[in-house]
Amino acid sequence: MATVRKFSASILSHIKAEHAETCFKPIFVNGHWRSPRFSLRRQAELRKACTLNGVDAVSIGMPPPAPPKVMQKKPPKGHKQQRQYAAKQAVIQKNMEDMPEKIRKWKEALAKEKLKAKPVLPF
Repeated sequence: MATVRKFSASILSHIKAEHAETCFKPIFVNGHWRSPRFSLRRQAELRKACTLNGVDAVSIGMPPPAPPKVMQKKPPKGHKQQRQYAAKQAVIQKNMEDMPEKIRKWKEALAKEKLKAKPVLPF
């Protein structure tokens, strides 16, 4: 439920008067930055008071509101295991396709070793 906003008399008096652009932006003078007359918090209060009282905020000298920034969409980083999962599965699949050949070579090598260990004499 929205509540009724009450503004101080000073804010309401600022709505009625026109202000220079320098009141809302910092100024660089003699090598130093000067603060604006109205802080960003006060500017937000002024803008809200203007909308509630039906006054255009730009008409009193406020800069127009900045357009919302577009969010950059990038995929979440995730864990290292999740990032490398597809490449790892591809390597596993490739190795599984070569597996019958590897098993055949292993069995042949095992049979050769067995023949070498077998004595030449029949007893």
